[in-house]
Amino acid sequence: MFLNRALLRFAKGNYKNILYTCFLSVLLTVVSTIVALITSVVVRMFLENKTVLHSLGMAEMFGILLGLICLRFFISMYKTKEGVKCGLKIKEVLRKDMLRKLFELGPAYMSEEKTGGVATTIFMKVEWLGHYYMTYIPTAVAAIVNAVVIIGVLFFVNSMVGMVCLLAAVGMLGCPMLFYKVMSKRGRLEWEAEEEYYEKCLDGIQGIVTLKAFGADGLQKEKIHAGGEKLRRTVMGQLKVTMLENGVLEFLGRLGSAFTIGLAAWLVYKGEMDSEVLVYTMFLISACFVPMLNLIPAWHMGYRGVTASEGIEELLQSLPKYFRTREKAVKSGKKEFTGDISFEHISFAYDEAEGEVLQDVTITIKNQTTTALVGPSGSGKSTLANILAGFYEVKNGKIRLGEEVVEASNIEAMQDLVSVVWQEGHLFYGTVLDNIRIGKPEATYEEVVRVAKAANLHDFIMKLPKGYDTHLGEDGMRFSGGEKQRIAIARAFLRNTPILILDEATSSLDRKNEMEIQRSIQELSKGKTVLVIAHRLSTIQNAEQICILNHGKIQEKGTHEELRKTSKLYQRLMGKQLAVEMAGEGA
Repeated sequence: MFLNRALLRFAKGNYKNILYTCFLSVLLTVVSTIVALITSVVVRMFLENKTVLHSLGMAEMFGILLGLICLRFFISMYKTKEGVKCGLKIKEVLRKDMLRKLFELGPAYMSEEKTGGVATTIFMKVEWLGHYYMTYIPTAVAAIVNAVVIIGVLFFVNSMVGMVCLLAAVGMLGCPMLFYKVMSKRGRLEWEAEEEYYEKCLDGIQGIVTLKAFGADGLQKEKIHAGGEKLRRTVMGQLKVTMLENGVLEFLGRLGSAFTIGLAAWLVYKGEMDSEVLVYTMFLISACFVPMLNLIPAWHMGYRGVTASEGIEELLQSLPKYFRTREKAVKSGKKEFTGDISFEHISFAYDEAEGEVLQDVTITIKNQTTTALVGPSGSGKSTLANILAGFYEVKNGKIRLGEEVVEASNIEAMQDLVSVVWQEGHLFYGTVLDNIRIGKPEATYEEVVRVAKAANLHDFIMKLPKGYDTHLGEDGMRFSGGEKQRIAIARAFLRNTPILILDEATSSLDRKNEMEIQRSIQELSKGKTVLVIAHRLSTIQNAEQICILNHGKIQEKGTHEELRKTSKLYQRLMGKQLAVEMAGEGA
């Protein structure tokens, strides 16, 4: 049987359900074996025209057979039902564990993995693992238990018949082990091809607007077709090995059954075995091999489950940047924090081979002040914001919140102090109300309305067909970029933490909307320690501190007034915006 520690661990908490399903499968097989024995008695009664079992006549025997067949039918139905229930429980628990792990790993993990691969692992691989537990394991246990009992009886009848049957059964049960390495290797290749194909399909669906706008849908179709063709070749290659293995297994089963029955008949002919037991022996041998022949398609479930478990195990064993687990939803609301935020000699690289994104960065953000980060694209601004949000672990340097150094043991507490409005905040499939409540899951309707008004969003929402109960569509496809940004700002209002990160929070807005949102952000920022990333002068000119990042290093620091007079880099970055301001002053 295909068993390993990972497969046993995945089923933790469901062992009783698995054992119960195995028991029902064994019971079903036992009933089938008894049916075979009763049938052999009926055959002998026909052949010898006499009563075999005491006073039971032919009518009684057929009645018993009918009852057993009906019982087998009901056990089969019940076993299937319990097997499905068992599989669903295991899949549900496993998917919860995997999603919990993904949230624990966070953006740092997903930035290095393909969405299609992760989705395939959570859904397709877990589905096959469910088949493993509810189909393969019970079928294998029942076949083995049935074979052991029947072969034991055959040894009692005749040791030579029992030995030949045992050798055939062992050969049949052990044969898959010979194919395991090649099957396992091909199984992994099949999963890789499936992940790649799914990723191409998902990429095409997510980018359908861009593809249509640029007339590039034909190119994507070719990529999808190529991925599908690769998957087809991989599956067909695997199917060849599966068919070969199944053929060998069936050959061994049929040959073992026929040879053992032939041996029994020959022994009767030679007078070395009682002829009265020949009919029983023949039906017992058939009853021994039929469940093993039924096991052949279950082998496919078995190895697919094993190869699927490898990807699941890899995800569950992945180490997060911060070793933490959040079991419950965070209750939002203003937390107490009165210290400064200090970045002390921070150096950071996403990939050591690609070099450092941040180099020896030292910044102090005074309590309840605003620090703005400016710099060219790729200078490390968003990376610094991601580090403050707790997405990445800093290996060189320290981050302090007040006097406390941020590390694995307290990262969760630090994150409870931070709210973020990203440049592209994700909107979930659901209502406007549900999406704003992301900032505080237990918020009342009145609280949501209050923050929507603060984000200048309430009037717009009330014009929607169902107001706050209006569905946004996938990723808020029915909303404009500015409206999505307002929802993100409303979430931050609702979360109401003492530290706020604004990453190009007004980037999707026109000038009129930007001015309205700026007023909302000013209200949101009151009494908070703010780190803001922006290219627009209006967003940063009132900051108590502006830091210019270039090539991962802090080039200059100062206020807007100081930098506009002394920093050529600042003048170049702000460009026309600064020129317009200075021209206005000159007028």
